[in-house]
Amino acid sequence: MSIVEEGQLKGSFKGFKNRETVFEFYAGKTWKQNEYKYHYHYAYMPRAKVINEGGRYYLEVEGTNEKVEVKRV
Repeated sequence: MSIVEEGQLKGSFKGFKNRETVFEFYAGKTWKQNEYKYHYHYAYMPRAKVINEGGRYYLEVEGTNEKVEVKRV
């Protein structure tokens, strides 16, 4: 496991929804959800990180116990 990106997400985070959900970091990089997973959690500008596990990328958001597979946009 390695951390690919770490920082703050822009704006309101409303959880994981579907493959169209986009997450933008303040540094400007954007990631898109790459699996169907629904988990509602509201946070304003939460800290988050993208990790690489076995060649797949996962987004972990502070305040949730969930992670979701993402791909770079």
